[in-house]
Amino acid sequence: MFEELVRQHQQELLAGGRKFSITLGLDNPAAHIERAEREVLDRILPELGNQIGPAARLIDCGPFTGLRTAQLLATLERPKAIVLMNREIDPRIFDVLQAKATTAEISVAPASATPETWDLPAIGSGTSLAVIAGGGLGFLTQAERKDLFSGASATLKTDDFLLLTIELAQNAAVVEAAYQDFGQHLVRTCLTRLGKSHGLEARVFHQATSQQVMFGALAQKDANIQWQDAGCGFSPGDWLAMGAAQQFTAETLAREVMDFDVHQTWRASDGRVDVVLLKKK
Repeated sequence: MFEELVRQHQQELLAGGRKFSITLGLDNPAAHIERAEREVLDRILPELGNQIGPAARLIDCGPFTGLRTAQLLATLERPKAIVLMNREIDPRIFDVLQAKATTAEISVAPASATPETWDLPAIGSGTSLAVIAGGGLGFLTQAERKDLFSGASATLKTDDFLLLTIELAQNAAVVEAAYQDFGQHLVRTCLTRLGKSHGLEARVFHQATSQQVMFGALAQKDANIQWQDAGCGFSPGDWLAMGAAQQFTAETLAREVMDFDVHQTWRASDGRVDVVLLKKK
């Protein structure tokens, strides 16, 4: 499936497209978000486990599936199932399963389980908890976030939970500094997966009007991306957009999760992220 995505974007570049999915370069969360999220979860997991209750069904979804599953699994009492929204399970989950007596089962969602439908196996008898970790929500486009929330709303029952880590709006200089290494790596990874690039320079900048960190590549001179016997050229100053990291305020998040109530919010000690527990209406 990933190779198909690469081929699709290569064809779009040949057709003159200058924008493609950030998914091509996303291997891990940004380090500053992951650190802040881990600090919050270490602090709140006992309380969270009490709120979710026993025999819970854990649905780990979003770009970084499996990132926090093992950590949450170790906290929940008698979890009945872990349902992952992609077909690659983080091996750390199995390490926890082997080290801890549990009734948990691991079920992988079928390939048809797109975010807008969430055609998940009917397993787990307790409260459901869906998780989007690592600030992954912010790496989705607005349309992708809408699909994800639509699927969550259709799948979760009243009083089920959705746990999100969101990056908060920050000063532009602070945000750009935090994202430089991550953003440069992300852009170069995208370019490498598309082919052999020449003359394109990785760029990361903060857009204040949309509260987004933008990732892309700028043609410093006549530039090109080549793969096999094909490729495409760029003129100096051409911008190749690779996606963005969305920052949130309480108001912007509330507008996107209309089917959920904010049940509880915990802020990281460095003030960069909020971990938000939403309850299905």
